[in-house]
Amino acid sequence: MPYEVFTRKTRRSGTPTLSFSKLGQITFNQSSASILQKETIEHVLLLWDSSAGKMAIKSTSNKKDPRAYRIRYSSKGNGASFSAKTFADYIGVDLSERKSTPIDITPNSEYIIEVKIPEEFFRRRQQQHPKLVEKVKTG
Repeated sequence: MPYEVFTRKTRRSGTPTLSFSKLGQITFNQSSASILQKETIEHVLLLWDSSAGKMAIKSTSNKKDPRAYRIRYSSKGNGASFSAKTFADYIGVDLSERKSTPIDITPNSEYIIEVKIPEEFFRRRQQQHPKLVEKVKTG
């Protein structure tokens, strides 16, 4: 049987990457995390445009905003993350496996990250079948 070269699913390049983990976290690779940490981004707001399928991340200095997520930077310097399970569920991301996408980080913009979420990230929508209801006369 001939050998097959294994293709890694995780990108190890210097390209900034955002991932949805199986635990419902949004994670940033080392490249992304170093940019965010350099810009001293500690808390963010998540925004969703359902018609365009786009997500945006906006920095906030208001730590008390109940909508804000706190970014946790790895002490080893190899990434950052925050828990976003309810957001992933809300937009319909399939969390059965880790999903990564390259991102552009623009620190001097209103939205530091703006990304179109690839279609394959979403749960397959099962076609809804109307329930058949039989009306029964009583009496």
